[in-house]
Amino acid sequence: MKRIIGIFTCFNRKEQTMECLRSLITGNPNLKFVFFAVDDASTDGTGEALRQFPEVEVINGNGKLYYCGGMRRGISAAKEKQMNFDYCLFFNDDVKFYPGAIEKMISLHKDEHQILVGATCDDKGVLSYGGMIKRSLWRPDFKIVMSKDSLRECDTFNANCVLIPYRTFLMLPNIDPVYTHSLGDLDYGLSARKKGYSILVSNFFVGLCNDNPVQGTWRDTKLSRKERLKRKENPKGLPRKEWYYFVRKHFGVISAWMSTLLPYIKIIIGK
Repeated sequence: MKRIIGIFTCFNRKEQTMECLRSLITGNPNLKFVFFAVDDASTDGTGEALRQFPEVEVINGNGKLYYCGGMRRGISAAKEKQMNFDYCLFFNDDVKFYPGAIEKMISLHKDEHQILVGATCDDKGVLSYGGMIKRSLWRPDFKIVMSKDSLRECDTFNANCVLIPYRTFLMLPNIDPVYTHSLGDLDYGLSARKKGYSILVSNFFVGLCNDNPVQGTWRDTKLSRKERLKRKENPKGLPRKEWYYFVRKHFGVISAWMSTLLPYIKIIIGK
């Protein structure tokens, strides 16, 4: 029986979190799971509910970790344990996994240097998250992809479902501390590729996960320019310093300057 250590963050969506865990545990009966759940000071009883699962170790946050901070905390805790696992699973607690999804991913895994990404779909059956390819060598332009015929090689990923061989997980660094909420998973994948690891996306959907809506975010053109600017610099938006750092790290300084200015231009002209 393969042993999996799952790492995820959670905040105030108890029912979704519970449904996600149940779908993983009951849907993959031939796997042994241990979970490190970083609960970032939920007020809806998520932490208490998680402690009902014997497979879950809850790590308490201070309410200011956001996604990247929570994942860093969970990854650090998992590495400190130095336990005997076969795989590490990064996942989001809003994914409803289909029966046998992780078992099927493991059956497709052939090489210790391979990172497998599970593609998810929305409630209409359309690809929502998964592996991503770069559409440009000089600017940050990514496309979510998958092939229903075979595993498809990618450049990076959304970490909604990512299966990493445990020894590879131990070799890779933690999520870069520069990132607060977004970009951390994309950076993690790009950095893994630079170290020589391959990233493959599944040729089937591992679960249901609807895409985040544009409404109410800095990209929402119905909001005022002032409000869009405010939401852009929010930790859940596209903070200027983090975005500049990400683009410079992977595409160079010229692209970083241009890409950092572009969102402000779009907001000013109402796009």
